[in-house]
Order: sequence, then structure tokens, then C-alpha cells
Amino acid sequence: KTRRGALVFDVADLIKDAVVLPVAFICAKKRMKDQDFRQQLLQKFTEHKALDFMFKQVEKIATQEEYV
Repeated sequence: KTRRGALVFDVADLIKDAVVLPVAFICAKKRMKDQDFRQQLLQKFTEHKALDFMFKQVEKIATQEEYV
């Protein structure tokens, strides 16, 4: 049996170390509100084209011959 939504967490892990964790630590140090943290995170996602990267990685894996 698989966990519902597990793929979403796996895909999110692709950027967690590089984008999410540094922003989280910086925002925590500055004692930012949750809303401000989310805004910073969205800005970093845009700067690093995180969604494009995640979709390309999923597509790359899904179209590999051994998975088709």
C-alpha cells in the first residue's frame, strides 16, 4: 500500500535542501511571520525556477525507457 500524496513529497524534496531550508533558517533568525516566510519562499521559487525544475525532473524520470 502506498501513501496518498507521497509523490508530492518526493518531488518537493528535490528543492528542499537547496531552496526551502536556507530560507527557513534565515526567516527564523529574523523572526519573520509565517506569511512573510511564505512570501520569501515564493520569491525564491520564482528566482530559481523551482517549479520548472521539478516538472522537468519528473518528466525526465517518467519518460526513461525502464519506466515506460
